[in-house]
Amino acid sequence: MSKLRIAVAGGGISGLSAGIFIRERYGDRAEFVIFERGAVPGGTIQVTRETGYIADWGSNGFLDREPLTLEFIRHIGLSDKLYPSNQKSAKRFIFRDNRLWEISAKPQKFLTSGLLSLGGRLRCAGEYFGRPKRNDRDESIFDFGVRRIGREAAEMLIDPMVSGVFGGDSTALSLASCFPRMEQMERQYGSLTKAMLAKKKESKGKKPGGPAGPSGHLTSFTGGLYTLIEHLQTKLHDNLRTDSPVVSITRNTDRTYTVQTESSSETFDRVILAIPSYQAADILADFHPELAKQLYEIPYADIAVICQGYKISTVGCPLDGFGFLVPHNQGRDILGSIWTSTIFPEQAPAGYVLFRTMVGGARRADLVARNEASLNDLVHRELSSILAITSEPVFRKVIRWQRAIPQYVIGHSGRLKRIDDYLAGFDGLYLAGNAYIGVGLNDAIKRSYHIVTAMHERDRDKIKTA
Repeated sequence: MSKLRIAVAGGGISGLSAGIFIRERYGDRAEFVIFERGAVPGGTIQVTRETGYIADWGSNGFLDREPLTLEFIRHIGLSDKLYPSNQKSAKRFIFRDNRLWEISAKPQKFLTSGLLSLGGRLRCAGEYFGRPKRNDRDESIFDFGVRRIGREAAEMLIDPMVSGVFGGDSTALSLASCFPRMEQMERQYGSLTKAMLAKKKESKGKKPGGPAGPSGHLTSFTGGLYTLIEHLQTKLHDNLRTDSPVVSITRNTDRTYTVQTESSSETFDRVILAIPSYQAADILADFHPELAKQLYEIPYADIAVICQGYKISTVGCPLDGFGFLVPHNQGRDILGSIWTSTIFPEQAPAGYVLFRTMVGGARRADLVARNEASLNDLVHRELSSILAITSEPVFRKVIRWQRAIPQYVIGHSGRLKRIDDYLAGFDGLYLAGNAYIGVGLNDAIKRSYHIVTAMHERDRDKIKTA
């Protein structure tokens, strides 16, 4: 029999991992092509390596809590390049009232901290006794926070956490879609505190993790996260076509698909769109207008990442942590700053530090449109004020991401249901990427794995040899 042909649109981590899984599952019984619209693969995972600095453009790592990701890395032969974050970066800080406050998960330390007022701390302590939600209404992350731990804690803790993960507005994002484990814990145990106590008991003293998910250690690769992309590019070289954006697909009478790029037209049995939802919508606009409409309606937040390096002797604040986040109500123009050279010491030259500062997001997209000089000046002013820096940066890199992070707003789960219902009518068409369930690297790899596994299961009879 002839081989099955599989097209993958998108050469980011979702598309590249899908390629690895296709090769692993199908072997020589299928051939596949990964169409990447850009000159290089990786999507938002890119890097600048310059004058001793390693500046990640997007995510700077992943949590090592997902076995599938670690097995994937082992399978492709990259385990020896894993680079766990420095233990010195364990502390996290919140900026409030012109100073940095450490966030502590230890109850005694948290209750004696000045991050929240006494009333705010007591309100958090009362979470144990709070009543669980009695209906299935989709609830915003902020409203959930107010209901469980009070308005002050929601503003000081929940709001900046959402900015740090999604670049989003906590009053608009859906708890069930963004942090489903929190909703499940409340439903099962009645409160987050009761849930964590139960999990601690079940784990017999082992660290059970926080309410947003299991515990994990931030991990990257020697040379930055882009080392993973470079390795995958080498392994998938014969299957990867760069500068080849998919512009449309059509369904043929024999249930195959014609994939049209700017320079070619080819027929495939299966198609995986591992691209942002708005790009998938462009491709599907004529194929299925209603499906495209649902994909277009998934909003994205614009983000600018400003990387700046300083001589360490000119920084007056101890850099003994991961970095800090800024609540929206503090009136600052940055979302937060990651102390990259504390987390991964190789990413700055000896005697220097590297900061990755986030600007924009769902609430301040206007800032992302500023020119490089303006963004550099804005971030330098903010960091100088907060970290007592007395010199100009010696390294600068500004990365702008238009429509960077998908926003799982209230109603997202209903939209996904409609998308899945439409897809059910088309055998062999799949949507991968981070626009649907989970925005992290672990989530992207897991979704691609499940897509290829399900696809292979359906194809098993077709690819059996005589």
